[in-house]
Amino acid sequence: MRRAFDGRESSVRVMDSNLTADDFDWLRKLKGAADAKRDPPPIPADIGAKLGTFGLAKRNSSGALTITPEGRDALLEQDMRDAEDR
Repeated sequence: MRRAFDGRESSVRVMDSNLTADDFDWLRKLKGAADAKRDPPPIPADIGAKLGTFGLAKRNSSGALTITPEGRDALLEQDMRDAEDR
């Protein structure tokens, strides 16, 4: 069983090309929760850590994981790449 991400972020930045489809799915779930102003679902620790490392997600003042502006940009870029592939 995976543990929930504890919010510690690394200063290491890596390229978005290292993100998997599963990572982007979780990022979409975070975006959906933020857009609906509801709490996000529990996110697996490894994915939460990776999104935090990329700067795509962070803990908000209530301690819930939320998408960052960089995360929204990354989703937009991914959606545009997906549209080009169709």
